[in-house]
Amino acid sequence: MPTDYNAQAQIAYLSWVASQDAAEERMIRVVRDYAGGKHPTYLSDRQKEFIGLQAKDANYLFAHNMCQLIIDCLVERLEVTGFAPALKTDVPSDGLDLAARAMEWWQANRMDATQDALYEAAARDGVAYIVVDWDSARGAPVWALNYAYDGTQGIRVYRDPSTDTPLFAAKKWQISDPYNPVNNGRTRLTLYFPDRVEKYISGARANAGIGGMTWEQWQDSKGEPWPIPWSDNSGPLGLAVIPFVNPGGSEIEQILPIQDALNKSDIDLLATEDAAGFRILYAAGVSSATGTDGKEVPIKISPAHLLRITDPQGRLGAIEPVDPGYLIRASKYWIEVAAGLSRTPQYLFQAMGADQPSGLSLQEQEIGLIHKAERRQRVWGNAWEDVIALSARLHNLYRPLDAVVVTPLQTQWQSASLPVDPVALRLAEGQARKAQIDAGMPFVAALKDEGRTKEEIAAILEERGKEAAGQTAQLAQAMLNAQRQFDQGQSAQTEALYG
Repeated sequence: MPTDYNAQAQIAYLSWVASQDAAEERMIRVVRDYAGGKHPTYLSDRQKEFIGLQAKDANYLFAHNMCQLIIDCLVERLEVTGFAPALKTDVPSDGLDLAARAMEWWQANRMDATQDALYEAAARDGVAYIVVDWDSARGAPVWALNYAYDGTQGIRVYRDPSTDTPLFAAKKWQISDPYNPVNNGRTRLTLYFPDRVEKYISGARANAGIGGMTWEQWQDSKGEPWPIPWSDNSGPLGLAVIPFVNPGGSEIEQILPIQDALNKSDIDLLATEDAAGFRILYAAGVSSATGTDGKEVPIKISPAHLLRITDPQGRLGAIEPVDPGYLIRASKYWIEVAAGLSRTPQYLFQAMGADQPSGLSLQEQEIGLIHKAERRQRVWGNAWEDVIALSARLHNLYRPLDAVVVTPLQTQWQSASLPVDPVALRLAEGQARKAQIDAGMPFVAALKDEGRTKEEIAAILEERGKEAAGQTAQLAQAMLNAQRQFDQGQSAQTEALYG
């Protein structure tokens, strides 16, 4: 381990946060399991016996998976469509538009598809990362998606606790290379600093250094500098690891106990249906009966079995099936709680074919999810702009003859709102307004309740006035025509009588 760059202090700090890393990785494992449908539902011994589980089964894995749905509903509202200069004055006249170049890098790194995986990981785990590097063969920047932890490898940015300034990032993974078994099982560690990149591999001696291991310098290729410089003529490039932090942490961490409660309710429902879903027959005062051949047979109750009881004191009865309505209501309750906590519209939890809201009702249910998605657009839009700014500096460093002007950009997103049919919306508004007026609400008050502005209300009232005036004129003309027809009929009768 080198002694420059204050390496000992770095090692001490990494050793201090090792326990934090472990705790974070454990939680990430949990949320990834829940999102994937692996839900441990803890049952009592009596419940296991009743359901028929073997003693070896510690848990009964049952998933009515809300967690992945909550994540998917958010990710579906997040789609980058392009980049634009933050200011009109930033548009260059020579055609070397950074926004256009950014889209070239975007397409080259297949981000149209990868962005979904990035947002899903950030929403599920609380954070995901894009690591920026330079590909000399292609002459272009590389954007690599990295997970906070996926079971075998992980990456994390360490910050100054007093200023929240990024200090460095660390990526750890275990080597598994069938073509190089010598290093199998050893751990690789790459440290990203604002001005350099340091690569290590775990040594053979334990109980020392980071995570109880010693570390040796590592070079991916012969002649690779160590450490790798990460600067241009302007100074340090900054961290190559760009975090996409989900505001508030994992979207589903707070939902986990609700998910457990829902699973338990559904298991209770299944057990109840199995135990009492059919009429249970019973025989009292009878130990045997005669079958269709007249021979005595033991009491056997089944849907296809006919009994003839010879004992005059014997009797048969039935226990009616249990109404599972209260258990269904319990399941619906937990779904409502999860929808409220996650700000996910309740209609998205409904089964296929169920009545779906439309018009104003749809808009009202969508508000929470839309606001949540728009907040992520702002936060992750800033992260994308950091990725592009670093990529531009790398481009200008390695391709100075094709340099771009580094100017602030603004990330453009697809609207987080669902498209609404304007005809259906007007119809829904009209129906809601009629119901309010029928209930006694004044017409103008109903318009205000819709959120109409003063100008819109004035225009509607003016139009209604014109319609009323037109209807009055039509009525007057109709009455005049009727009177004329009546007068003409009277004149004809008079002429016929008196000539």
